[in-house]
Amino acid sequence: MVELVAGTLRRARRRTRWSAVGVLAAALVAAVGVLALVRAVMLHDAVLPGVSIAGVHVGGLDRAEARARLERALDANLRQRILVAVGDHGFMTTPSELYRLDAVATEKAAFAAGRESLFSRLASLAGPFAPDREVAPVLEVRPAGRSELAARLNDLTQCAVNAQVTMTGTEPVVTPGRDGALVDVPTFVQELRHIALGGGGSIRAQLEEVAPALTTSEAERAADSARRLVSAPIAIKLRGERLGKLEPEMLARLVRFQPHDGAYRLVLARSAVDEAVAPLIGPETKDPVDARFRIVGKHARVVPSKPGTTLAPVRATRAILAAASERGHARVASVALTALPADLTTREAKALGIERRLSTFTTDMGVSSTNRITNVLLLGRYLDGTIVRPGETFSFNGVVGPRTAERGFVEGQMIVGGVLVPSIGGGVCQVATTVFNAAFEYGLPIVERHNHSYYISHYPLGRDATVSWGGPNLVFRNDLDHAILLKANGTSATFTVSIYGTRQGRKIVAKASQPKNYTQPTLQYAVDPSAPPASVRIVAGGGPGFDVNVHRKVFEHGRLIREADIFTRYTPQNPTAIYGPGKTPPGPYFVLPPTT
Repeated sequence: MVELVAGTLRRARRRTRWSAVGVLAAALVAAVGVLALVRAVMLHDAVLPGVSIAGVHVGGLDRAEARARLERALDANLRQRILVAVGDHGFMTTPSELYRLDAVATEKAAFAAGRESLFSRLASLAGPFAPDREVAPVLEVRPAGRSELAARLNDLTQCAVNAQVTMTGTEPVVTPGRDGALVDVPTFVQELRHIALGGGGSIRAQLEEVAPALTTSEAERAADSARRLVSAPIAIKLRGERLGKLEPEMLARLVRFQPHDGAYRLVLARSAVDEAVAPLIGPETKDPVDARFRIVGKHARVVPSKPGTTLAPVRATRAILAAASERGHARVASVALTALPADLTTREAKALGIERRLSTFTTDMGVSSTNRITNVLLLGRYLDGTIVRPGETFSFNGVVGPRTAERGFVEGQMIVGGVLVPSIGGGVCQVATTVFNAAFEYGLPIVERHNHSYYISHYPLGRDATVSWGGPNLVFRNDLDHAILLKANGTSATFTVSIYGTRQGRKIVAKASQPKNYTQPTLQYAVDPSAPPASVRIVAGGGPGFDVNVHRKVFEHGRLIREADIFTRYTPQNPTAIYGPGKTPPGPYFVLPPTT
């Protein structure tokens, strides 16, 4: 009985001890929980304990403090000078030239460390038992710094040099290739980052041997092919008939060596093939004929184009290369002809929409010399057939070109300071005036126009135009939906310019104002370098100067689309005292161009 009681007491004491342990454990857990809760509240806007960035401890710091510490410490790391060795050479660099610390992103990464899950957060708040967490800093690579670093590395390395093969006369010459040694820049950049964040030191760039893309052996193979090609003449045959042959010297001029897939491919320059074979097949070819427009009454009709024939260059090139692999009399290249389309085909001409006359204007030759009439008609031939597509501008000087004796122009007259002087190409202003009025009459926008210095009565008031090569120009724009065609023709009495296109419901209303602001002629002075020394002659004047304004309204299908003023100021036709060399006029003067 006593033993039974004693056993019961022992069990009771054990239960009491285990209860005490449980209470103590529960209290400890509660304390840790309370401590974690307190630390969580205290560190809710701070980096968790145990976190460091590139060896810089920031655990427990609020975000602003962590960012400031990181900026100070890592900035110092990035500004340290590091020796870079490349082979037997080297240079100093500063990592900050390549990298920039993104302090905001780095601080965010530090703050996020340990907050990945509830478990990781509790572990970080477990006081001295919190695990250490190393977080990589966020560094941005400066593109300019990377390019500069790569350039400095390349300056100390040797690039691979491709083998070259060229023709010298009829002999192919090979320039051997050369291996190179280069730095793997992406790997080097990462190594530089590691050293910079680790506290500095030096770095040796690892060189990698690089073979040339085109080796000497590949160049030699291409040279062998070229030697075979130029080893003997190649006959040219067309439609079974031998027309001649290409000698080795000519064949050598056709050869080109083209890099392709790590080798040199022997090719022939197509333009050179055409130039070499053209003299042999010339009689068998013909030039194409462009479509043109024939005027029938007020309508324009398309005269169809005719294709020409020319050498088929691809087939000729292949035939010559194939013949190069043969020997002796078998070296024959059979070439063929192919169609050569006209620059302006029938279809393209019809698509321009040039159908009927839109406007026409005629000026009188008046009292003109034979030379002046010759120039006017020649200018008309240069002008005739000009096509101006929608949106394009017409430039008189651009279309007609320079007025020179080499182009058929003869001496006429031009106005300089109100004085008529001899000039090659005299009569050009009548053509420009006629073109201007033809464009004016269909409401085309006038981009540039210059009037004569004084009024010429046989032109419409305020509607004349003067041009000179390298000086004033006449420019208008085609604002229609279709192209326009300029046709020009003349006789010894008149000159006419007509514009053809598609009717677009255009109508113009133009009115010239009454002349005003008259100015009377006064004596002016000029020096003529070609006149007899110390001579003086008087050239009689004419009418007064005045201002006039032409107002033009342009309607399309009854709707006003444009209106503008064309203002003209004519100077008086002053009498001119012309002095020869060695005699100075008593007042202001201008110089006449010398005559030949």
